[in-house]
Amino acid sequence: FPVHRAGQEEFSVLWQRKKLGTKAAYHSTSLRSPRHHVMSMFMHCKYFRPEKHQFQWNGTDETDFKVWLDHHVPMGPHNRDMHRCHFHPANYQSRHLTSSARRPHGLEVEGGDPFEPNVTAANRTYWELDFVSLTEFVHESRCLLYYRLKSNTTPEALAYLDNNCRCGAHTHDEDKTEGNVHVSHHKGTHRSNVRDLPEDILSKVNELTRIDVAIYNIALRQFMEEIAWLESKAALGRRVLCDDVLKPLEPELSYLPAADGRETNVTQLYLEA
Repeated sequence: FPVHRAGQEEFSVLWQRKKLGTKAAYHSTSLRSPRHHVMSMFMHCKYFRPEKHQFQWNGTDETDFKVWLDHHVPMGPHNRDMHRCHFHPANYQSRHLTSSARRPHGLEVEGGDPFEPNVTAANRTYWELDFVSLTEFVHESRCLLYYRLKSNTTPEALAYLDNNCRCGAHTHDEDKTEGNVHVSHHKGTHRSNVRDLPEDILSKVNELTRIDVAIYNIALRQFMEEIAWLESKAALGRRVLCDDVLKPLEPELSYLPAADGRETNVTQLYLEA
């Protein structure tokens, strides 16, 4: 979408494609592990302008997370209110793939279930996009995007591709010096580890993200296929997605269902792509 919009707005993907599509040569979005995305939305709610919402926090992030989840689960007419907390967490990402509303932060009834959008429609929008990055693999997503654009990108992007897109050559600190700005919406802590949360909390997150999980599962597997191509002799011919990235994500992404019904092993997924 237009450069001046990138990173500044939270429009629905469907709305962007319809309203801004004629001005854009490339349509892209980013997806995040649904469990981690819900945690991030809670942290935003708790720490970003807390005087604006109607929740009363009394304890640790973990106990307050449960309070917040208890408001939203089980899903139904009684808990559509966001309590001025900026957005409703139910399948937030897939709603952005299916809603024709400009900013579908809340729940809209558009001929279907407002809590669980149509997975076929979300999947269709996903496949119609030119590029989908994954938050868990932000560096590798950059490498993939820069290689795909190649002559249509900047000299700085090509230099990044040559110098950083290889194992042992990149650190996350370098992202801060490459013209990238991580936008933090609050001053609270950022929790990357959610697997060790109590099961009653995780079960509520699972209930809120059934459609998001289905779409992210598709995106993760497609991303691994694209990384396999990027690392092949037909492209860069070197490894880009490295063990030090995969290993910490093995337990965090294991909640995603594999085709055989078992837990996903992200390293095995990479090796089999």
